[in-house]
Amino acid sequence: MSLMEGEVTGEVSDESTEPQETREPTWWWDKSTPGTGDRPDWLPEKYKSAEDTAKAFKELEKRLGSAPEKYDFSKGKGWIDEEYEPFQKMAEFAKSNHVPQVVLDNMLESVGTYLDEFNTDYDAEKKSLGENAETRLTTVDNWAKANFTEDTYDSLIANLRTAGDVKAIEEMRSKMIEGATTIPTGNEVSEARMTVKEIQSEMKENYARYKSDESYRAEIKNKIAKAIES
Repeated sequence: MSLMEGEVTGEVSDESTEPQETREPTWWWDKSTPGTGDRPDWLPEKYKSAEDTAKAFKELEKRLGSAPEKYDFSKGKGWIDEEYEPFQKMAEFAKSNHVPQVVLDNMLESVGTYLDEFNTDYDAEKKSLGENAETRLTTVDNWAKANFTEDTYDSLIANLRTAGDVKAIEEMRSKMIEGATTIPTGNEVSEARMTVKEIQSEMKENYARYKSDESYRAEIKNKIAKAIES
């Protein structure tokens, strides 16, 4: 018996009538070129394509600028040594992170301003010592040289930065003279052996200080007393 037209025979066709499923690319080179494989690590999550990343980077460069071939450290002139290895490493790090020159300039100026707060205005400090500042400084210097070892003298003088420092040394000097104290170096305080005439001459040269500095007046009186005793 022949099969009727349209009768099902049980045979299955090799051709499928269902549409194949298409997979959306996980990333793109540009709007029309899909990437292949998994999304690369170098492509930030917030960007769909490499083209978007490049555009964003160019826009960032426009706003901030780009790293120069070599950084200029002139804004740190006076306190920075650009050949110092840590600064060189900092420059390498800045360049690898595309830090523009303007950012480095701002940083150097800020640090310079901070360091300036710790600088001593020697002219102002000297002025606060009075009109006889030079004489006072010379007296302290000569006394320190006569009574201290070279290392101690160098350390002491190197740390005289303010008028207050000088006054402190003057007071120490005065106390040592009053007690006829000497440093164990074989040197003696020469002022203790001054004559009355020499003391009067010193007082005349430093009359302005004698009138305004109570500790200096006491020192002169002590010198005179010792000169009379001798």
